[in-house]
Amino acid sequence: FIGPSPEILELLGDKIQARSAMTAAGLPVARGSEDPIESSESAMALAVEIGYPVIIKA
Repeated sequence: FIGPSPEILELLGDKIQARSAMTAAGLPVARGSEDPIESSESAMALAVEIGYPVIIKA
């Protein structure tokens, strides 16, 4: 198999960990939540803070 190591696949499989790793490496990331969003109210507040349009990913 030629590709990423199991550790990298695991890291990038978790969006929160991947975002944190990219930020720590100095790579640009889209504006968004640093933590999982737990409610629709939190999502709406973050959308207002970021500005529209927004993309919601699971």
